[in-house]
Amino acid sequence: MKKLADIITVMIFLMLCLPASIHAVGIPAEPGLQFYVFSQEEYNDNINLTPTNKKASFITTVSPGLKYNKTGAKSGVDLEYSLGFVHYEKDSSNNNIRQNGTLNLKYLTKEHINFYLKESFVQSDEQRELEPLSTAADNKYVLSISQERAVYWRNIIEPTIEYQFGPENRVGFTYRNNTYSTTSTLGENSQENYVNLFFDYWLNKRNGIHLDYGNTIGTFQISPGMNAQKLNARYTNRFSRKSSIFGEYALTKRSFGISSIGYDIHEPSVGITHAFSSTLNMSAQIGYFGKNPTSGSNTGGLSYKASITNLDTRTTYIFTLQGGYTEDFFTSENLGFNLYHRLTGSLTHFLGKRTSIGFTGSVERAELAQGREDWMWGVAGVLSHRPLKWLTIALVCSHKTRDSNVDGYGFDENRGMIKITATY
Repeated sequence: MKKLADIITVMIFLMLCLPASIHAVGIPAEPGLQFYVFSQEEYNDNINLTPTNKKASFITTVSPGLKYNKTGAKSGVDLEYSLGFVHYEKDSSNNNIRQNGTLNLKYLTKEHINFYLKESFVQSDEQRELEPLSTAADNKYVLSISQERAVYWRNIIEPTIEYQFGPENRVGFTYRNNTYSTTSTLGENSQENYVNLFFDYWLNKRNGIHLDYGNTIGTFQISPGMNAQKLNARYTNRFSRKSSIFGEYALTKRSFGISSIGYDIHEPSVGITHAFSSTLNMSAQIGYFGKNPTSGSNTGGLSYKASITNLDTRTTYIFTLQGGYTEDFFTSENLGFNLYHRLTGSLTHFLGKRTSIGFTGSVERAELAQGREDWMWGVAGVLSHRPLKWLTIALVCSHKTRDSNVDGYGFDENRGMIKITATY
């Protein structure tokens, strides 16, 4: 507990002293087509995330990109793509190309049949990646960390079709293909095919039900294949214009190519949501999870989630709390089920129209297979200024640490960078 208190104390101190997040999540994308190019110079004192024999390097990135946004009541397109050329000063074998692309489409028909499409593509040599379909402002990363610097590719495509038969009543179908590939000799390629059926129905203005069923087929280069089902049911009561409470039950069943490693998870929970204003809202959920494996002893405990989000145009912040367990599949390490606790935060504040400061921070604890326990924490800061309408300069610094009771998994890393972006 003393370690946790020390980490949280340092995090709070650095959060108050450091600035960090370049983009304000509360500001919508500008309409139309924009082109940009950025140049970034970074110093990293531990590019391979090793506990000893650290290797430092200056890293130069030049990246052109484009954005396109056109959103209306019945249709919308939000597209961004960038191509980065990365040069390492100390070791040219690490030179690589990075790509980032996102696409969000919607089309609502007069027959109330609605179509949506999400796609995300990443090519990078970063050793820890953001959770799929999340943003930098969310500050949520997968549990797996690659044990070597290697290029990976991830492509996610997720179409949805639904029939809307009331203001909030709908029935629909979502498909997701999530493909991960890596050049790492220690990681493994994987593919997820996921199908989800969902149903939302409001009995009246105050009481509603949500049902959904998901099926996942997972294939892995090394690990046994997976077939999983998840059933989720939720009842919601809006007891005021701004607040609601809900009860939820989720059942997850996972089976693998090796039958002895399968398991079920039962998780009942209750929660509350509240909107303080049009930009500030919170949610909290608490429950109990019970994991029943095909072989071995049962595992259970408290599960919880909480978040508070403010998205006004001058100050934006997101703080989240998660605890109980997590499942880490389709990642570099494919760590599976783990007991897990995480606190994350991000904040951006505009001092004026052209200058912003902010921070991101996180602290995590994971109990993994074979008795391994990891503590991870990190902070980052940014000072961003736009001296001209088309020019932005950002100064960034960050630190992250992983302590592990297993030799070879701990590390410390410090980064500092300057990023110059021209937009036209």
